[in-house]
Amino acid sequence: MTTSIKSNITKIDVNEGLGHKRCLPALKLLALLAVLYTLYFSQTLLVPIFVAAFIALFSSPLVRLLRVVYVPKPLAALLVIVALMGGLGYLFGLLVEPASRWLQVLPDLGDKLVNGMGEMTKSLSSIKGDVSSGSSGDGDSIEKAVDSTLHSVVSALAETTLSFALQLATLIVITYFFLVFGEELMRHVVKARRTFSAKKSTVVVFQAIQNDITHYVLVISLINVTLGLCTAGAMHLLGVEDALLWGALATLLNFAPYVGPMLLAVILTGVGFMESSSWSGIALVPGTYLLLNFIECQFVTPTLLGRRFNMNPLLVVLWMLAWGWLWGAVGMLIAIPLLDCGRILATHLDLMGRWVGVLDGGYDDAAQATAKHNSQGTEQ
Repeated sequence: MTTSIKSNITKIDVNEGLGHKRCLPALKLLALLAVLYTLYFSQTLLVPIFVAAFIALFSSPLVRLLRVVYVPKPLAALLVIVALMGGLGYLFGLLVEPASRWLQVLPDLGDKLVNGMGEMTKSLSSIKGDVSSGSSGDGDSIEKAVDSTLHSVVSALAETTLSFALQLATLIVITYFFLVFGEELMRHVVKARRTFSAKKSTVVVFQAIQNDITHYVLVISLINVTLGLCTAGAMHLLGVEDALLWGALATLLNFAPYVGPMLLAVILTGVGFMESSSWSGIALVPGTYLLLNFIECQFVTPTLLGRRFNMNPLLVVLWMLAWGWLWGAVGMLIAIPLLDCGRILATHLDLMGRWVGVLDGGYDDAAQATAKHNSQGTEQ
C-alpha cells in the first residue's frame, strides 16, 4: 500500500515537472511580447534615455581629459555638450538651404520621371486631361481635398517639431546628468553587490561596454565621415549640385548599415534623373556612391573594427528593421550599439551559452581557415 502511494506521488511529481517544462516556452513568448509592447509604447520616455546613455558613454573620455587639466566635472560636461550641439547645429545650418531647395524641386523630379516612362506617359497624360476637363464642382472638391491635405500635413509637422524640441531638450538634460553623475551611480551599483566576484564581474562588464561603445563610435564615425567626404568629392567631380549635402547624408545614413546606403542609393537615383538625361548618366550617380560604399563595407570597416564587431549581416538587417519598427529612425541608428551591448552582456554573464556565436559573421571563419592553411603549410 505504501509502495503504491509513493509511486503515485512520484508520477504526479513527474507529470507536474513535464507540465512546467511544456509551459516554459509559452511563458518566454509572453514575456518577449510584453517587453516589445513596453518598448513600443514607452518610446517617448525611453528613446532620450538610451540615446543620452550612448552619448555619455563615448563622450565621457573627453570629460576625463578635461578633468586632467583641472576643469570641474560639471563644467567639463557642459563644455562637451555645448561643443557637440554647436558642431551639429553648424552642420545643420550649412545643409538646411540645399535640402530645402531639393525639396522644392521634387515636383519637377516627378514630372521628369513621368516623362521618362515612355508609353506610361500617354496614359498618365490622358488621365490628367480627364481630371482637368471635369466639371467645376469636381474642381471645387479637388481644391478642398488639397487644402484639407495641406492643413493636415502642416498640423502634423507642427506637432512633430514640438515633440522633437521637447525630446531634444530632455536628451540634453539627461546627457548632462549622465556625464556628471554616471560614474558615481556605477560605483554605488558595484558597492551594492555582495561578493567580490560579483563586484568584479559588474566592473568588467561596464568597462567592456564603455570601451567597446567608445571604440565603435569613434571608428565608425571616422569611417563614415571619410565616406561622406569621398562621396561629396565624387559628386562634385560628376557635376552634381550640392555635393556637400549628399556627402553629409552618406555620413549619417551609413550609421544604419545596409539599410541606410540602400536608401541613399534610391535618393541619388532621383538626383541622377534631375542632373542627366541619359540612362548612363543617371546610373553613374548612384553607381559611384555604391562603389565607394562597397569598398568601405567590404574592406575598410572589417580591417579597422576587426572581429569584435563582426556580426552576421542578415541578423544585423533584421535587428535594425525591428528597432526601426519600434523606435523609428533613432532606433535604427542605435540598433548596432544595442546589439553589441547585448552580446557583451550575454558573453560575460553566460546568458546564451554557445548561442552567442550565432551573432558572429563570416570574418572569424575566414580568419580561422586562413590560419589553419598557414599552419598546414608551415608543418609541410
